[in-house]
Amino acid sequence: MIQKTARLVLLVLGLLPAALASDWKTEVASLLSTGDNSRSAAQYLEEKLPALSDEDKPVACSLLAFLFHRLGEKENEYKRLGEYFEKYGPLNMSYEFLPLSTRNALILYLRDRVLRYPWVLKMGFVESAAPRAKPATSSPPRELILGVEMANEAYYKLCRSEEVLKGGQFRRGFNSLTIDCGKFFNASGTYPFILELKAGDLIVRREVVVDVRLNVFGVLGSQGGEGKPSEYVLKMFLGDKLLALSRETVTVMPPMKVETPPPTGVYDPWGPGYQNKPEVETGFPILGIPALINELIKSLKKKDEVEPVPPVELKPDITILYKAKNPDGRNVEILARLTLGVKDIKFYPFPLSLNSTQPWSAFIAPLSARWLSY
Repeated sequence: MIQKTARLVLLVLGLLPAALASDWKTEVASLLSTGDNSRSAAQYLEEKLPALSDEDKPVACSLLAFLFHRLGEKENEYKRLGEYFEKYGPLNMSYEFLPLSTRNALILYLRDRVLRYPWVLKMGFVESAAPRAKPATSSPPRELILGVEMANEAYYKLCRSEEVLKGGQFRRGFNSLTIDCGKFFNASGTYPFILELKAGDLIVRREVVVDVRLNVFGVLGSQGGEGKPSEYVLKMFLGDKLLALSRETVTVMPPMKVETPPPTGVYDPWGPGYQNKPEVETGFPILGIPALINELIKSLKKKDEVEPVPPVELKPDITILYKAKNPDGRNVEILARLTLGVKDIKFYPFPLSLNSTQPWSAFIAPLSARWLSY
């Protein structure tokens, strides 16, 4: 009897999520079937959204954006629309539970937004995909290139705090931004930027951060102590007669103190891992001559061919190796690791924007007046 009761309880618990899912869909469909109850349906969905399953949340989120659009509440509409795109992505979801007229209107609404929403597909540092080692440069770079891959066209504005750095228009596909990074290499830290994207009367505000970590290496040892002055005298004679004399005093620095590991006591002339003489091939087999000739012929044919340009790759983090001087004036190498991330995303209807010191019209008007017709 106890086992049957336990099985019944487990069965009820297993069916509970499906029952809850069908309940909210049934309730929303009922509200939208009886007249214009968009506000009641929106209020009901706002209350139920946090408790919905991961499969139901994108459906409810997109439906909420549509209902707020009907009600003319743009701030709430764009908040849910942005969450739908940025958190879930435009998925092929089923709205079969909705009345036919509401379902068709919702599908048309989402189709229009998919073609216009300023959706960033990918963003990162631009770096060639060519696999090659990079030697240390004589100094850190003054500029970095950020790549932004867009699903649709959008106007953009790049800011640092209240200072507007750049403004323009992103096209669909790959776009690039050049940012000044001179301060990045002064010390480790986080450097925030604001990237605002505008499509129609929708503004998407991204808080982009560049995290910089500097690692100094290349110092082999410490100074052995203070230098001692030494005097040098240069004399020139002709026979026994002194013709010229030069005297100079210089400071001679003692050798550096370099800590080395103690000897192991094992004679290993070929380096770690080789206790015996390594097998180094000094020739090649005779049967490999035809293959070698074939490779030589191919290499001669490729001399006139144009080498393909390696594709542009967007990376969330890069490393830069450069040379500098430490506080003691000694040459060292510094490895800088830069990581790009998005800290926060907010959504606003135009003309509401957090950066009010310089309006959007200052950037858009010189480019095009097309935004007025969105």
